[in-house]
Amino acid sequence: MIYKQVEIIPEFIYDKYYKEAHCYDPDCIHSEFLGKNIYYHNLDDGRGYVFNSKTEEKILRHITWISRPKDNDSLICFCDGKKRGYFSRNTGKVVIPAKYNHAWVFSDGLASVDDNGTINFIDGTGQVVIDNVAPYVPNMDGLFFNSGYCVVDDNCGEITNLIDKSGKIVLPQEYSSIIRVPECGLWIVRKGELQGVFDKDFRVLIPLSDCSVWVQEGTIKQTLPNHTIKKR
Repeated sequence: MIYKQVEIIPEFIYDKYYKEAHCYDPDCIHSEFLGKNIYYHNLDDGRGYVFNSKTEEKILRHITWISRPKDNDSLICFCDGKKRGYFSRNTGKVVIPAKYNHAWVFSDGLASVDDNGTINFIDGTGQVVIDNVAPYVPNMDGLFFNSGYCVVDDNCGEITNLIDKSGKIVLPQEYSSIIRVPECGLWIVRKGELQGVFDKDFRVLIPLSDCSVWVQEGTIKQTLPNHTIKKR
């Protein structure tokens, strides 16, 4: 019997040349454009990385996923397989270390994070600007600001708050649903079977009443219990 000698590859060489991917092609099917010369090489086995296509430098390693901001913010949320943080889409470098159990994308310059069971909002430097917004509930959706306001649901469908970027509650804490109509800045609120409407400055346009409300082409329409429709 003839035995074939098997070459033993040192672990550090295996890690460098075999376990890590080394593609710096911006046209690769796995490459996702982030910013000037900055790409994310998307591998779903935890070996994803951020690279500079010009210098062929691997800037950030072992990324399991990334999530882009909702607007033109420069910070991208990422996960290293255990924790979440943020890096710059322009440089690929970490700005806020991966230290959060859960974190969501930036919007209006703020991002909600789960800081040991409490939802806080942080700014682009990682500083907490609104604290103790809500307790973290497993599988909860992230909280996002839009045009200066954020709807905060208690995740039980009972009470929904509306806060501004200072953390101030701007509507009474009595509604089960608060929906913004972006094209005209109106707010449709619900309390049980009752609905009402506030204008963009939170003045009452339609008080809570037994009706169904929707907005079409800037016109508020109410369907009353007798099936008549009122417009305003």
